Amino acid sequence: MTLAFRYRPIPDSLIARWDARWKLAAILVAAGGIAALNHLTSAAVALALGLLLLVLARLPRMWAFSRLLLFAIPTLPFLLVLPFTLEGEGWDISIPSFSAGANWSVHVSHVGLSAGLAVFCRGVTIGALALVLLGTDQIHHTFAAAHKLKLPGLLVQLTLLTYRYAFLLADEFRRLRIAMRTRGYRVRSTRHGYRALGHATGAMLVRGADRAENVTAAMRCRGFTGTFHTLATFRTTFADVLGFGMLVAATIALVLWDRAGLS
Repeated sequence: MTLAFRYRPIPDSLIARWDARWKLAAILVAAGGIAALNHLTSAAVALALGLLLLVLARLPRMWAFSRLLLFAIPTLPFLLVLPFTLEGEGWDISIPSFSAGANWSVHVSHVGLSAGLAVFCRGVTIGALALVLLGTDQIHHTFAAAHKLKLPGLLVQLTLLTYRYAFLLADEFRRLRIAMRTRGYRVRSTRHGYRALGHATGAMLVRGADRAENVTAAMRCRGFTGTFHTLATFRTTFADVLGFGMLVAATIALVLWDRAGLS
């Protein structure tokens, strides 16, 4: 058993060379400010800023696009429902009916459409910021930076272990599924099928509990006391402070613009 993380190449870019502490602090401030935006224009400008950061990070396009969809899909219900539920000026769309001489009329409001698009832009922008944070540095280095920013060490350890063993349990489940299929098991809505799934779930839980006990014993044998230690080194430069100031200033400007009602 090993605690090694799954590394992937980090593209060289200005954002990748940004000190992890300043980058984490700036992105957290930006995400909080963008989540507070209300108007569509300011949210659209924030989306453009988030996509610009993705471009500057030089992340693989398909990798970034496929993960942005995961942030965009949860916002679609707002985009599909708000235009038809909020009152206000808009358009009346006639839908023909199968009954002779009868038509349905649907009202689409400007306010609802604007609100739905604003939610969509905010969600995708926050997703872009998250991808910039995760795609330009290794995950353990980012959490080491969070600990340097006074995040409790125990919370950092628990989060890192959760991240690591989520993939480990996924591999365990994949091996178990392959073993069941090679023995002729197929998912069916029968008593035998439910019993087999119950046994597989029980085996996963038992293996997970045994693995957790083994990891606890191994960590205690290595002198773990709950304190987070790291070999990562951090060094602040003028470019790090400048990047932090620029992103925070842009976020504050967007929030003030939004609150002033000029967007």
